Amino acid sequence: MNGKELLKNEIGTIELDIEGMDCPSCAMKIERRLNKLEGVEHAKVDLANETASFVLTGSGADLNLIKNEIDRLGYKAIEQDTDEDELRSEQEKLQARSLFRKKIITSITLSVIIVILGMKEHISSLSFISQDAANWFSLPISAVVIFWCGSKFMKGFIADIRALSAGMDSLIAIGTLSAFFYSIAILLFPSISGEHHQTVYFESAAMIITFILLGNYLEFNLKNKTHYAIRSLTELQAKNAVVIRNNEEIEIPVKKVKVGDIVLVKPGERIPVDGKIIEGLSSIDEAAMTGESLPLEKSSGENVLGGTLNMNSYLKIRTEKTVNDSMLSKIIGMVKDAQKAKPKIQRIADKVSSVFVPVVILIAIVTFIVWYSMLNETLSFSLLKAVAVLIIACPCALGLATPIAVVLGVGKAAENKILFNNAEAIENVNKVDTILFDKTGTLTNAKFEIKKIIPHNETSPDEILKISASIENFSEHPIAKAIVSDYKKLSGDMYPVTDFKITSGIGVTGRINGKTYKIGGANLNMQAPGSSFASSSRNIFLYEDEKLTGEIELADKVKLNAKDILNKLKEEKFNIAMITGDSNDTAAEIAEELGITDFKAQVLPDKKQEYVKELQNRGSNVAMVGDGINDAPALSAANLGIAIGTGQDIAIQSADVILVKGDLENILALFKISKKTITVIKQNIFWAFFYNAAAIPVAAGVFAGIGLTVSPVMASMIMALSDVVTVLLNSMRLKYMKIK
Repeated sequence: MNGKELLKNEIGTIELDIEGMDCPSCAMKIERRLNKLEGVEHAKVDLANETASFVLTGSGADLNLIKNEIDRLGYKAIEQDTDEDELRSEQEKLQARSLFRKKIITSITLSVIIVILGMKEHISSLSFISQDAANWFSLPISAVVIFWCGSKFMKGFIADIRALSAGMDSLIAIGTLSAFFYSIAILLFPSISGEHHQTVYFESAAMIITFILLGNYLEFNLKNKTHYAIRSLTELQAKNAVVIRNNEEIEIPVKKVKVGDIVLVKPGERIPVDGKIIEGLSSIDEAAMTGESLPLEKSSGENVLGGTLNMNSYLKIRTEKTVNDSMLSKIIGMVKDAQKAKPKIQRIADKVSSVFVPVVILIAIVTFIVWYSMLNETLSFSLLKAVAVLIIACPCALGLATPIAVVLGVGKAAENKILFNNAEAIENVNKVDTILFDKTGTLTNAKFEIKKIIPHNETSPDEILKISASIENFSEHPIAKAIVSDYKKLSGDMYPVTDFKITSGIGVTGRINGKTYKIGGANLNMQAPGSSFASSSRNIFLYEDEKLTGEIELADKVKLNAKDILNKLKEEKFNIAMITGDSNDTAAEIAEELGITDFKAQVLPDKKQEYVKELQNRGSNVAMVGDGINDAPALSAANLGIAIGTGQDIAIQSADVILVKGDLENILALFKISKKTITVIKQNIFWAFFYNAAAIPVAAGVFAGIGLTVSPVMASMIMALSDVVTVLLNSMRLKYMKIK
């Protein structure tokens, strides 16, 4: 949906790419301005991803006006909605980057010329140029560097004045303009310097711009590498699809494929949409989506995911979801949202950054007054100390401390098929002390096999299986799939079923040939009149018109690595608990095998959250690990909800974290990645604070008595590299960290 369409509707969310942001104050400035505009709500600006998202109410909202307002603040707003918009946006970005590189090359070249002119007394070949002439030559050259090469800083400074705020651009602009205009004043009125030799600082102003531009360029290249997770996911999405329309095969953009369209996929091609195979048999490589290492054989009637790879045969697929609603799009959306979200720890840096720049300007003024008025230093010396304070204290590192680490941490998690629903989950993982596991499908394989069918009347075992499979065919439960799968091995013929209904935690109901059948486990049997638990607790019971007709005895096994994973979690001092809807006998058997002493059995889904609250009332910080569907209430109630599943059945809305690959080992990876991410964030914030705390007094000349001082040029060099060294390179460790 593009901006024009949104204006015709009542509400819509827009995301714009923003070019030109350098520091947290830039992001906050845009965010404040957007939230003041009519028809705009919930504006959020993300520095690391360089995006702005907001809700248009449709009443008085004008997207072009909004983009113009952002442009007036000194930034570039780019909309991406259609393929054409995306292409145009990419072209604009390439042009902007090309211009940026030209400005850097120009700035370096002209700055070198100015430095050479300033050092002419030491270069014999330039002796024919007088110092006065060299200074006048430097004036227009430095003006090009400041006002063209450094135009982004000047525009940002003007925007800061309009917005009555102050950011990194203000510090840079005030510093360079002070040096520039002071030098002009010296040329025009030499006596104001109070020095025997009149010194100008055109080279300082030019070199400040040059070093900061170089720092921005290094920062841009490193930040660009942080989005590898998003790029790798988007590369899975096919750009085009071959569909059958009007009995013809036509190739169209995948975004134009509709629900119900028949899509043709050749061997070796990526499946473009989520859908169901209607013709063909092939091996599907789902490793990129679910982490499943081995290709899966899939045939007619089975579901496939967009982004997976068709290995060896021709397939016809009926589209069940558009590309925007596909599982791949949801995963990409979750990764983007988690990377854009602000964890609580970032709010500290944001609050400090919002007041930091005005404080720095005040310190610079005090520095000038102290040196000039109280210590009787020259005007130029005092001015240079104030300029050094302004330049060295730019809070870029502080603003990048959290978002860059979050982007990389979330990206590393996505690489390992771990999805965060929100950035605060990264922090919450580190607070967990108790992990509550659902049993079926989490600690066990949930790949059930039928061991035996036990009739309770004259109905034959084959008929019991056929009735059960016909009804369970409408269910997505692992036990239902096992019954249907075993039946299909014998026969594909099923009864037509009407009035199908699921009762969560109890079972399913359906009508066949005028009779009502109920199928379920121990909870259903417990509710039946006159029932007993003499039968195996793992059995599935079939009732015909409230009378027990038969039982299906099932077998399920504990996952091979479950015990090892739980032991490792115990070594990390986590308390382990288990909850299940199975009987006490089954729960006790599994718990004993896994070494779990704290468990509850025969718990209905809507009661699982009560056990979560019981653990919380004991003072525990609980992570609930479940299959993501019938455990939704417990996932929501837990301090941290972890849905473990393999794609389509994960509960995106209920869980804070989704382990797409149904491997318990990913729980260990989750805790390791989260712990490392929070550690890096704390290190980044510490070094950013430490750098500014240490650098400002040095720049102000507090230690000048012992020879420790910095010039504005050196300050610009240190500032430009500070965010790269103290934040970006430290954060990049997350990308290359070893999980196992």
